[in-house]
Amino acid sequence: MPRKPDTVPIQNFLKQLKEQTWLGPARSWWPDYVFRFDDIENVSQILNSGKILSRREIAKQRLIHKDCASPEVLSSTSDKWKDYVRLYFRPRTPTQYDGEGFRAKQDYKLGAHFPVPIVMLFDASDILTRDSTKYSNGNLAADANTGDNIEFLKTIPFNKVYHDTWFNPGERSTIIFHRHAEVIVPNELDLTALKFIGCRTQAEYETLIHLLSTVARKQLLSKIGLGTKMNLHNRRWTFIEQASMSTELIRFQFNPSSLSPGPFWAKVQIEENATGDVYSWEDRSYNANAVLKLSINSMKDASSYKVTLTLDGNIAYKNSFEVAVPF
Repeated sequence: MPRKPDTVPIQNFLKQLKEQTWLGPARSWWPDYVFRFDDIENVSQILNSGKILSRREIAKQRLIHKDCASPEVLSSTSDKWKDYVRLYFRPRTPTQYDGEGFRAKQDYKLGAHFPVPIVMLFDASDILTRDSTKYSNGNLAADANTGDNIEFLKTIPFNKVYHDTWFNPGERSTIIFHRHAEVIVPNELDLTALKFIGCRTQAEYETLIHLLSTVARKQLLSKIGLGTKMNLHNRRWTFIEQASMSTELIRFQFNPSSLSPGPFWAKVQIEENATGDVYSWEDRSYNANAVLKLSINSMKDASSYKVTLTLDGNIAYKNSFEVAVPF
């Protein structure tokens, strides 16, 4: 991998940044990584293919891609950045806050959302020292400055990029702008620097594992986990906390304190493996902030089946069940 001529100074800068006392324990690990978040359906495709593609490259290859980006933000972003894979210096960016979680359509902000956000953490030293990597000091949709060397990196106000508490109204635009600071890589990014894949809940962890190919699951399982202790998600909107399946009942526990519990078009589809028969349940005005229990006693053979739950057509949970065979 071609490296920048100032690789060592960049690595030293990251070490010094980690030592800044203003970071505090909760953020002291942030300089070790750069972050990418996307909806679970896109992330599963990324992990199965082994690379992240730029928006332009996705279109060129005519790949199926769930577009979670705000049309409003895209229209104000220069077309040249569509040739880049975009990551952030920090987790829980303003963009993630505006789009995270299932939301009723009337609660979409900027016309888009990331129903099940998965956060990928990449080794910062590796990505930042690659010869072709660029950095922005803020929101690219708001004409942020960009550079590709240690001199520019030192000009980025990381005390604002990493800002993670309240602010005065007069500081709002500046703080929000710098919280969007990005790391951008041309065309595509391989996964060799990928260190951790953070899921919001156990149910979403199970869904991601299910969506992976056998090869990807074997290669990446050790890197996938819950991001709860790392505080990678905002957790304010609708999501499934836990799911359980048996030969008699399927149970989904939703976030009870969602700021946007519905209404959703909720649909559950169950495919019986033994017969191929499909059973379904739906509610076109479902409020998802409690527990959904579905009896499956009418199935011919409930010892092995696949289940998918969608809200407004977006996957919320997908997994398989099979009765354990005693040895």
